[in-house]
Amino acid sequence: MTQSRQAAAAAIAAARAAPLSAKRAMLAALLLDAAADALFAASGEDDILAFRARLAATSPALALLFALCALRDGGPHLVTEAVTVPPTAYATLDIPDLMVSLYNHRTVQRVLIADGDKRWDVHEVLAEAMVALYPPPSRGG
Repeated sequence: MTQSRQAAAAAIAAARAAPLSAKRAMLAALLLDAAADALFAASGEDDILAFRARLAATSPALALLFALCALRDGGPHLVTEAVTVPPTAYATLDIPDLMVSLYNHRTVQRVLIADGDKRWDVHEVLAEAMVALYPPPSRGG
């Protein structure tokens, strides 16, 4: 595993371990963004913008992550907001989240990527972006 991949994987794990930490989520996003640059450096190509555009075209999660990491005014950014949890999803919650949801009218706090009125769970985007950058080996057979 490359150093960039290891750093990104460790940061994603740390962000998951502290699910309400926007700081850890942003660090993981920035390390994934830097991992894309490391892939470019290893590719031998000469146009980083074209390289990143091709990567973004392969994955909506990567496109969103690149936009988040660009830190542009009015662009995607991290927010912590209450998210409604339907009763059918209670089985997927850990005990602390379940208790919070019961006392807070079926809502829990989540770190989200916000772009206008749209919202994405940052941890899902990080996981999808990681797989897009570093696809798991295919299982032949």
